[in-house]
Formats: sequence, C-alpha cells, structure tokens
Amino acid sequence: MMPAEKAAETTEAPASAGASAPPELSVELSGWWRQIKSILHDQLQLFTLEGERAANSVMALLAYSLLVGLLGLALWLGLLAQVIMLAQHTALEAWQSLGLAMVVNLFGLWYVLRRRRHYSRLLRFPATLHSLRPIAEDTEEH
Repeated sequence: MMPAEKAAETTEAPASAGASAPPELSVELSGWWRQIKSILHDQLQLFTLEGERAANSVMALLAYSLLVGLLGLALWLGLLAQVIMLAQHTALEAWQSLGLAMVVNLFGLWYVLRRRRHYSRLLRFPATLHSLRPIAEDTEEH
C-alpha cells in the first residue's frame, strides 16, 4: 500500500465510525437533550416569574417610600405644632390631641416601613438562587 492510500484510509475511518453510532447512544443523547431543554425552560420560567414579582416589588417600594415621606412630614409638622402650642401655654387638651395625632402618624410610619422591608426582601430572587444551588449543598441541608 502506498503512503497516500494509507493517509486516505485513516481520514475516512473516523468519519465512518462517527456516522454509525449505536442506536442506544443516540436515544440516550436525545433523552438528555430533552431533559436539558426541560430544565432550561423551567429555569427561564422561574426567572421570568421572579422578574415580574421584582417589578411589582419595586413599584410597591416606590409607593411605600412615598407614604413614608408623607407620614414623616406629617409627624414633623405635628411635632412643630405641638412645640408651638406648648410655647404659647394653651389649654392642655389641644396639645394632647396633637400628641395623639403624632402617635397615630408614628404607628403608620412603622407599618409602612415594615411593609417596605418585606417587599425589598423579595428583590433577592430567593427561589431562583435556591434552584441554582449545587445538589451537594441541598443534601447537606436536609
């Protein structure tokens, strides 16, 4: 055999070997491909759902931040009004009612800040992070 014929024979051998792959291997590879597609689809769906929740959380954070500002302003104005009332030595009932209004504003401020903190925690994508965790960490936790 001439060296050129040997070279041609060796280049043809790998091509013909790859074309005749066992059917079990192609079935297994197609099963893996379907599984990968399914996993990627689930991850993308989870990411889009959490993205939607994050967008809703950002809007709620903006609304609650506006309320925090308004309640803080109302609390400040109430404090100023109470100081003015005390400075003028008016009747005790007037500044007590303003003090009650300040307490109500303070409670509203506390509630809005608590809700704002709840929505800011949702921006961390907890379900996506949990689903992307390596399997070894999941088995150690349980």
